Amino acid sequence: MQNPNTQYFTTSEFAKICGVTKHTLFHYDDIGVLKPEFMGKNDYRYYTMKQFYQFEVISILKEAGTPLKEIKAYIQDQKPGYFISILQEKQQQLEKERLKIESMEKLLKSTIQMTTDALNASYGIPSIEMCEEEYFITMKLPKPKNDREVLIRIREHFEYCNKLHFYCELPFGCIIDKATLESGNYTYPDYYSNKIDTYHDSERLHIKPRGMYAILYHKGSYQDLTSSYEMLMEFISQNNLKLSGNSYEKDMLSYLAVDNPQEYVIKISIQVDAI
Repeated sequence: MQNPNTQYFTTSEFAKICGVTKHTLFHYDDIGVLKPEFMGKNDYRYYTMKQFYQFEVISILKEAGTPLKEIKAYIQDQKPGYFISILQEKQQQLEKERLKIESMEKLLKSTIQMTTDALNASYGIPSIEMCEEEYFITMKLPKPKNDREVLIRIREHFEYCNKLHFYCELPFGCIIDKATLESGNYTYPDYYSNKIDTYHDSERLHIKPRGMYAILYHKGSYQDLTSSYEMLMEFISQNNLKLSGNSYEKDMLSYLAVDNPQEYVIKISIQVDAI
């Protein structure tokens, strides 16, 4: 029998206090998560102030992503240690989500900036640029070229970056080794690369050195890159410069933003020194 000194609330009153609909309380009752204190005449449900605090605990756990099945188990056997373990687990999950959100915010910001720079660039005009040190996570490409193997490695590369929570720019960039450049082969890169924002201790880390780079913004398809490389190599030769490192290709405007390959913009940066 109900306590005569206790104030009871109808389902409508209790739902309004909790900020939910009556149907939510009906559902919680049906699955045994939060049952009313007692059933009155005509099966009317009645709740107490104590149950408001139980509802708050349920809401906190639900907001943290705890399944109702786990919440029910806790409500039926409330122990501080169990409560802490649930919250710690959810705290870890929320931390992972926070890292994902931060990574996505950085990705969106960098992609907006990169696309804007591509639209404002001067195409096909070589220049010199001083660059700061940059960091990349790389994926070595098979030789001879094998599309099936490339796709397998790309999938593994994404999984590797996600597992270690690397923030990576999209799309892929490319790196051509100095030795490959000197051989005159510009058609197939040695590595795919993703630029990351900070140094990470990884066996796949590649550091682009700080220094002087010959730059050219190529507008057109990947198949037409050779002509831009030849132009840039001639510029290097005519300006008393020499190759001192790798070439870095950065897709500034690509399939992510345009569907016509002739509208692609690729920034080519080749490390050089004065002779």
